[in-house]
Amino acid sequence: MNIEETWHEINDSSDRDLAAMLRPSGLTGFSSHNPLEKIKKNMVINMVWGLLICVLYIAVIIHFPIWQVQAAMGIVFIFSLWAIYTAFLEYKRLNTAVSSTRTLLDEMKRHHQSITRWMHTQQKVALFIYPISATGGFMLGGVSGSGKTVEDFMSKPLVWGALLIALIILVPACYFLAKWLFKLSFGKHLKTLTENIKTLELEK
Repeated sequence: MNIEETWHEINDSSDRDLAAMLRPSGLTGFSSHNPLEKIKKNMVINMVWGLLICVLYIAVIIHFPIWQVQAAMGIVFIFSLWAIYTAFLEYKRLNTAVSSTRTLLDEMKRHHQSITRWMHTQQKVALFIYPISATGGFMLGGVSGSGKTVEDFMSKPLVWGALLIALIILVPACYFLAKWLFKLSFGKHLKTLTENIKTLELEK
């Protein structure tokens, strides 16, 4: 019995013991170590952290009545809500149950493409947000440290130079950090999914 036959046998069988015997048939980490289940679990963790960060942004916006900082943090807050929303949509699309309308190979390819596309989209959009976030944080730190208004603090060319240097350093650093965190959360399970896809393709 090949993997595809096993897939449909699991779907049709009412015998749990037989299904338990069939599921491990050649698929790395399927059964109780289903990579899609692991990905869904990590997406929940991702969304919870996103919500906690949103609470932090709200606290900064309320506590520091500086319109430039509030505007920057507001934009970042909206991005964070969007990131949580898209993660929730991707979570809902991840159907880990056995499907009777699609083949196992098609299901795995669809999920792999969808998850990969979601990750890349978040990383690309974040590239436009990092400069705003860094600028807002820079202004907040400068105003808090100097006791001056934003206009006074930002009036010196040296400060603008420092901001430019900070952006040159922080934006790529934030991008690669986010990329590493995505890899840490989903990379291992996507790799397992890729291996399962290759196994199924060899059996065709």
